[in-house]
Parts: sequence; structure tokens; C-alpha cells
Amino acid sequence: MNRIKNITALLDLTYIDPVVIRYADYVGGIVEAEKIDFLHVIQEYDLPEKGGRELPDEAELYAFINEKIKEVVEDNFSDARTKNVYTRVEPEDAATAVIDFISETEADLLLIGHKYGSNHQCRYGHKISSGVDCDIMYIPEMAEASVNKILCAIDCSKESEVAFKRALALAEKTGAKMICHFIYDTAQTYFPATTVTASETRQENFKKRFDRFLESFDLSPGSIECFFKEVDPAENQAEKVYQTAVEEAAELIVVGAAGAVSSPTTVLGNMLGNFNNLELKIPLLVIKNQKSKRFFGL
Repeated sequence: MNRIKNITALLDLTYIDPVVIRYADYVGGIVEAEKIDFLHVIQEYDLPEKGGRELPDEAELYAFINEKIKEVVEDNFSDARTKNVYTRVEPEDAATAVIDFISETEADLLLIGHKYGSNHQCRYGHKISSGVDCDIMYIPEMAEASVNKILCAIDCSKESEVAFKRALALAEKTGAKMICHFIYDTAQTYFPATTVTASETRQENFKKRFDRFLESFDLSPGSIECFFKEVDPAENQAEKVYQTAVEEAAELIVVGAAGAVSSPTTVLGNMLGNFNNLELKIPLLVIKNQKSKRFFGL
């Protein structure tokens, strides 16, 4: 039974770092992680050029930044478990350094801060999410380190089954209420119907499918509340899921991805990229369904 043993949290020496650190502290306690690594990647071209000015050399600047990162971690991390702080200089692409670090340390979960408005930059986010094999959690800048309700987006695919297992395990660990958002694509039906009656019939069929899905986990039908949303392929499914999460006051959204997020194969997979374009105010956990990984617990 694989569990989350190693967590990596990305830091950037901005206002969002304390939020990410406190959330890593919280999640680490829930899953009883063995180790939490805090990583800050310095883009080489962001380092100041001396040009005749009195500036510290690269080694001194590197040491100064590393100490600043350590100070922020110490101020916001209370857990007694093992923690490490790493600072790396990357000559070209910071995303590459992150991907390499995740591979080297065999991280099971990556935490990334998610900023709002003009501060929300997806410069490296897509490449990182596509390139790492571990699960990814996006932490909004105002996120509270608590989970009382979890929304799991499902479509009864293998990917959503893995996400459901993780969400269920988290709910059991935290005592949180779990709800589901069932997505079905009208374009995948053999005879797309537009009448209200046909739509209601289709929804009833999917409710029966969800009941069978619950029974496969030894859960009784109706034991987990589910919201059924019919979507059009042209619509932004991520917005639909997020809207339900907001309306239901969920404090964590869990979705499944088929392997690399850059190669989606399901309704769920197709919407994952759209989450990065939303101004999330609810943490988002993306579960990677790698063939080599099978999640049966935390």
C-alpha cells in the first residue's frame, strides 16, 4: 500500500510562502509524512549583474537567499518531522530544476502556491504539472490549513476512481464530509437528446451508475451526496466543478488525471489545464494515475 511519505513544497520568497509552508505542515501531519522538503529555484538570469556596483558574489547571494528561506520555514512550520530547505540555481528553465528535484527525491506530493490576479503567473506551472509523476496540490494565497468538506470530481473513469480513493482516505483521516461532483459529457451519448425528459432520463441512468460506483467501494447508495452536472464539450468543466465547490463550501477539491496532465484522456483530464487559469480560493489536489502507482491509502 503506497502512501504519501515525501512532500515537496515550492517557495519563491514572496508573500505566499507562509501560506504554503503552513499548509505543508498541516498536510504532513494528516498523512504522517516522513519528510518535507522546501525548494526555492533561482533563475540564473534573475541574479543581479555586478557591472561595477558593490554587490555580493554569487556564493554569498546564494547563501543569503537560502538563509531567508530557512527563516520563513522556521517561522511557519511547527511539525517535529524531518524538514529540509534547498535552494538551487537554474541557468535556463526553473521548471526543469523542479522536475529533476522531484525525481531525485522521489516526492509523492508537490505543493505549489497559486496567486491571484496579476500575480498569478503560469510561466512554469503547466510544464511542472506535465513533467512530474507525483500528485500536485495547488494552494491559494488565502488558504486556511483546515479541511472540513472535500469535493471529489468524478466521471467513473479509472482516473476518478484513484482520486476517489485518495479523497475518501483524506476524509477518514480528517473527519471531513465528502461530496462528489459527477461529470458526464452529452457528446459521448449515442443519441444526444435535447428534451427535458431525455435529459432527466439520462441523469437517472448516471445516478444508478454512481450508486454502483459507491458499491464497488463497499459504500451504500446515498451515503455520499453527489451533484450531477451535464456539460457541453465547449464549456469550461473546471468552472462547473469549482462553482459547485464554492456553493457547497468545500475546502478541498480532488480530481484525477491520466498520467501526464498534458495527455488527458477523459472528461476529467480535459479540464485539468483549465484549473490553472482560475483564481482558485480553494486548494486543488490533482491525483496522478501512473501505471506504477496504485493508491489504496495515505
